[in-house]
Amino acid sequence: MDTLQGFGKSVSNTFNTSFTPFAARTSQFVKEQLGQADDKTQLPADYRELEARVDALYKVHQRMLSVTTQFGNEPYDYPPNLRESITDLSRNVTGRIQALSNAATPAEAQQALVSPTQAPTEPKTFAHAISRAASASSQLLPASDPLSSGLEKLSTASRQIGQARLTQDQVIVGQLVKPWTTNLNIPFKNVAKLRQEVENARLLLDAAKTKQRQREQGGGGAPGIGSLFKKNPADEAAADEQLRHEIETLEDKFIVTMEEAVNAMNDLLNTPEPLRGLSAMVHAQLEYHQAAVDALQDVTESINGLQREQETAPK
Repeated sequence: MDTLQGFGKSVSNTFNTSFTPFAARTSQFVKEQLGQADDKTQLPADYRELEARVDALYKVHQRMLSVTTQFGNEPYDYPPNLRESITDLSRNVTGRIQALSNAATPAEAQQALVSPTQAPTEPKTFAHAISRAASASSQLLPASDPLSSGLEKLSTASRQIGQARLTQDQVIVGQLVKPWTTNLNIPFKNVAKLRQEVENARLLLDAAKTKQRQREQGGGGAPGIGSLFKKNPADEAAADEQLRHEIETLEDKFIVTMEEAVNAMNDLLNTPEPLRGLSAMVHAQLEYHQAAVDALQDVTESINGLQREQETAPK
């Protein structure tokens, strides 16, 4: 019998600590949505302002990342209609032929035929594509041809530009895209959780206040229903005191929860991390474009010199 009573008490405690708060919050939320709640506890104006600023910063992260994540996609400037498969195939065949020519034994020759090519994959950027096209074109002409020299210089400059773009991309991904993505996945989610806890605490507080008003108004039920039951004044006084204590406890919890949310939102809004990432991105772009300018200036002077030599050469 004692075991059964203990089990019943345990179930009752679990119900009161887990289900009852959830039911109270849900009931209060539904009443507010239906416009049936009185005297909804208003959050301070400063708190609502912080929430609005956090929401705006969240949208900033989403909007910027929707674009800057492309820096992690190497061929973002590679034309979709450009095909270089023939060039790549020729490189692989050439590599195998070279390996076969170097084989000293039948076993080495067999290995050269079946082993994958060791040639590194070429970067798939538009600048590298120009470099490959210029280099391949240069090899089709005699080495003494000025156009061949010009194409080879263009190939070198384009490769430098392509490598500078890849360096830029690595910096932006590492110092902006990844930190900003981490912000979305950790600090923003933590703040959202704390804000929800504030809302839950408010709903519980308002539900308790609603219950208190209903008791003060005679139970809040249908007219005359309270007169069917005789209430013990001592029990009613104890219940009122318990409810007042519950409201005080919920008010304290609401304030503490709101303070935690305010601190987390201030930390999120005041961190210099977003500006660090933005600064790194702009600096990386500056270095990339400066490298492109330097490479193009050098190749322009070289090609202009080849052009002048060709134009002044005896016919």
